[in-house]
Amino acid sequence: MDAATVLSVAQRVAVILAHSVSWPIAKLIHVSVILLRPFYVIIAFALLPFIRLAQALIRVLSLPFSVKWLEQIETLYVFLGIASLIGCITGVTLFAIFKFLSSALSIDAPIVPDKRAEMRTAAQYRADRRIKKEETIHHSPRPTPVVLKKPAGPRRRGLLSQAIIEEEDSDF
Repeated sequence: MDAATVLSVAQRVAVILAHSVSWPIAKLIHVSVILLRPFYVIIAFALLPFIRLAQALIRVLSLPFSVKWLEQIETLYVFLGIASLIGCITGVTLFAIFKFLSSALSIDAPIVPDKRAEMRTAAQYRADRRIKKEETIHHSPRPTPVVLKKPAGPRRRGLLSQAIIEEEDSDF
């Protein structure tokens, strides 16, 4: 047997095998279509008003595209379409580059303030202050008041004790 005969026999076997596998599947699909056809007819009949409304709406919306003047501005909307396509591609590219760089440089981490130590309430602060004050009173003797004496003589005056007098300018 030569190669052509072997190839021909293999081809026939493949066709017969494919036909024997596809025939039951085709018959199963055909039977399911026959069984489901009544449900399709009922659903199509119930949805017929909505289908007609959608067809009318599509005709009204597509009316501007069936007018002759649209052919005159064909180059304009082709230009605008290409420009929008280039803009979208550029935007997506810039977005991808920014996301890559921000993740590589770790600048996209959320800004969350560090947790502080537990904050004290006003009542806790007053209680701690009172306890500290009581400890200092009990441990130290009463200090004698110290009186500071000022030197006698004229007081020195600085710039802060002087009044600043503004001059009025007259344009006349």
